[in-house]
Amino acid sequence: MRPSLSFFSEEEIQQVHNLALEILESTGIRMPSQEAQDIFKEHGAEVEGDIVKISCELLDKALESVPKRDELILYGREEEYDINLSEDAPVLAGMVQATQILDLDDRQKRAATNEDVAKLMRMMNKLENISINSPLATPQDIPEDRIDWYTWATSIKNSKKHITGPAANAQCVKDAVEMASIAVGGKDKFLERPFFSIWVLTQPPLHIETETLSALMEASRFNIPAVTSSGPIIGVSSPVTIAGTTAQAHAEILSCLVLSQLVNPGAPIIYTSFARIMDMKVTNISMASPEFAIMKVCMAQLGHLLDLPTRMPSMLRDAKILDAQAGFETGMCGVLGALESDIIDGIQLDMDIVIDYADPIFCNEAMGQVRRVARGVKVDENTLAKDLIKEVGHGGDFMQTLHTAQNFKDELWDADLTERRMWEYWEEDGALDLEERAIARAREFIKEDNGFDLDKDLAAKIDEIAKKD
Repeated sequence: MRPSLSFFSEEEIQQVHNLALEILESTGIRMPSQEAQDIFKEHGAEVEGDIVKISCELLDKALESVPKRDELILYGREEEYDINLSEDAPVLAGMVQATQILDLDDRQKRAATNEDVAKLMRMMNKLENISINSPLATPQDIPEDRIDWYTWATSIKNSKKHITGPAANAQCVKDAVEMASIAVGGKDKFLERPFFSIWVLTQPPLHIETETLSALMEASRFNIPAVTSSGPIIGVSSPVTIAGTTAQAHAEILSCLVLSQLVNPGAPIIYTSFARIMDMKVTNISMASPEFAIMKVCMAQLGHLLDLPTRMPSMLRDAKILDAQAGFETGMCGVLGALESDIIDGIQLDMDIVIDYADPIFCNEAMGQVRRVARGVKVDENTLAKDLIKEVGHGGDFMQTLHTAQNFKDELWDADLTERRMWEYWEEDGALDLEERAIARAREFIKEDNGFDLDKDLAAKIDEIAKKD
């Protein structure tokens, strides 16, 4: 049985949900998009200026049509990378839009480049515990007004797995669809198996930008999964209390869900939040505080209350490098997130700003352990081993039994990067710490990297779309 974790009781989660319903119906959400307002008006919503008020009836109807957790498959560009959340969860995804890179050679921080994005995408293709291959960084060496387009082009050209990325507006979604269609041999083939999803970020408190709304509506028309997220900062853009913040974030996410279903009933939505805190002492954002981890569980509970697929950023560390702090934050937030969420995001350092080439290697290993914990314990005739215990008896040895040989690979997680040998063997191999081992492994990946196998002519057509005005 997969273990679970909760911070809200059933009564408490209903209280939070009911407050969100009240916010939607009486306070409303600011949506400065005439198109969105017109759609809501057509379906009987109350619109006052740019404030849209959403009734429980509209929400209930939307919840009837939106795909549930066991209905959503996140397609890979190639079928072997498809993700069936009812069977595969929890899975790890890369987060997006960091701007800085720890250089693999001199280990100094610098601006991320488009080539970095490509190399990291190809690296993550090969790591078994990273299931969603997002562009970890936003390249800083390309025109600012085309960043999302270049990021999509680079991602599509260099990934076989499902991709999640940012979309500046509706046109960006259309162009990403065109790029992806080129990669798979036609728009019909892409729409049959849309292998990317888009981030939709609200602007707390209770506001969604016009371009964000346009991207959400366009993705919904194509049946592209929208990762709808509210990221309030408690005490800054939401109440300083976790209960109040989660209610507000829940309302914002639900408003996006309703709009998507009004545009296209059945459009897939993934319920997400990166609600976080501001450290009141240093006035900086924390992406790995205890409260951050707690809120990931609370928000996942709210998503699951409605039987929605959930995705929570749970491996974003405040640590600057892969040190003891990074290890602790990965373990604490990662395990909490994985026990309640279907997808967890990570592989970024320094409060979502810095990427280290060694970090995908480290997070891949950490996620292997996290998934083993989240798998829980299987209890049946084979695992209870009743007859075997009697057979081996007092003071016996289970090592040489057939039962051990047949079951140890399924029952025991197999360490790779983690050091478990005797001190002498570790010392003979250079006495490397975990960061040094991850760096060495990353250098091996980059040395062996021969680029991606997409046809050059197809890649050129994708680049043309990214470059056009």
